[in-house]
Amino acid sequence: MTGKRTAALIAELLVWWFSLSVLWLGLISTVDALEVLAGAVCALLAAVLAVAARRAVTDR
Repeated sequence: MTGKRTAALIAELLVWWFSLSVLWLGLISTVDALEVLAGAVCALLAAVLAVAARRAVTDR
């Protein structure tokens, strides 16, 4: 992968992760450290899967 493509991939991953983390924080009723950590980990996993799914569809 080229440097520009890698940067775009990382940027897309960060946008997904941030968006999903904000959504998680908006949907939970209490915000404590464990909830934030669980949401961040789940959001990161979902972000990786979203980027992989988009790449699988567009990189044919």
